Parts: sequence; C-alpha cells; structure tokens
Amino acid sequence: MRGWGKEATVANGSLNRSKGFSLIEILVVVTIIVIVSAAAIPVGLNFVRHYKVQGAIQNVATQMQSCRGQAVKRNTNRGILLNFNYPGPGMYQFTSLDPDPRTGTWDDVVYPKFSPLSYTEGDATFGAVPTPPNNTNDPDAANGVMSPHGLPLPLPNAVQFDPGASNALLFRADGSVRAVNVPTNLGAPAVNLVGVDFRVVVRDTTTQIVKTVTISRNGRVLTEK
Repeated sequence: MRGWGKEATVANGSLNRSKGFSLIEILVVVTIIVIVSAAAIPVGLNFVRHYKVQGAIQNVATQMQSCRGQAVKRNTNRGILLNFNYPGPGMYQFTSLDPDPRTGTWDDVVYPKFSPLSYTEGDATFGAVPTPPNNTNDPDAANGVMSPHGLPLPLPNAVQFDPGASNALLFRADGSVRAVNVPTNLGAPAVNLVGVDFRVVVRDTTTQIVKTVTISRNGRVLTEK
C-alpha cells in the first residue's frame, strides 16, 4: 500500500509539473502570434480595398442599367446622360435632356439648353448639364414637378475614375448607348472606346487595384469580377 502511495505521489508530482508553461515558452508563443498577425494585416487591408473597388464598379454598372431603363421607360426624345466626374471629381450623375414637361421648352436652369437638339450618329459632342445646385433642385415640388435628374453618386475615398476620351454616356429611347463629350460638364473624361464597346475603369489610388465595367452599344453591361 505504501509503495502504491509513493508511486501515486511521484506520478501526481510529475503531472503537476507538466501542467504549466515556462516564461520562455509563453514568450515564444506570443512572438509567433505577433509575427503572424503582422503578416495578416496587409492581406486583410488589401481584401477590404478589393471589396471596396468591386463595390464601386458594381454601383457604376447599376447606374448604367438604371439610365438605360429610364431612357426606355420615359421614351426620351433627346436622351439621358450619365456624366462622369460630375458634379465633382469622383462623382457621377444622370441628367435628362428632355424639356420641361410643363412648357415643352428648356429654361437653361433645371432644363439646360443645348444645340443641336438631336443626336446624329458619330457626334462626339452632345447635350448639356445643369449648373449645381440646379442638378438636384426640384422645379416645382409643390405641384409635384420633381427634378428630372438623378442623385449625384460618389466613389469611395481614395477611389477614382481612370482617364478616358469622353465624359458621358448617352442613353436613348431604343436602349442604345453612345459615348459623348458634354461641353458644360467640366469633369475629366472617363469613358474609353474598346473595340465597339465603351469601358469605364475605377482605381484605388493606394493599392492600384482596378476594376472595369463595359457597356455595349445596345446597352449590355458587364463588370469585372
């Protein structure tokens, strides 16, 4: 019985000694955790920025589809513009080119005047945009006449449009799309012709992550995944 007790004591003592960690072992584990965490931070940040750029290009694509839908729904006579870098850098907004429905004319305020009034195939310059804040003002809200233009939408911080050749896309009642330069849109061009399609690129200026959206002449939108 004593022998068993002694062996049990020794065994218990051995178990007790094996339950703890030395200071050196703890420091080694902490150091490993710090190193792994430090290595993971850039990966995590890049993932967040990638997601941010992907979200930005998806929003641009959604606005393109919305503009096309509005042009067809309204049966627009003159067209709807999706302007880039308007009303400020890194922003985009759609603008209706149709006249005031109350008068059938353009007031050069909310309904900007432009010439020629009809787009001809191949025109590089067409349309006009209101001077802010007329791009968001309601002409006669009391009588239900609201702004014919969309809301200005911003790109996320540190994300911008890559340079292009045209500063707007023109959406027509038949669902077709063309790239144009709007003289009164002073923003930098952001639309490029790629083959027979039109492409817009957004870029994270910190990581240089880029995403593209392409729209065909008949309005089909494709985004880069």
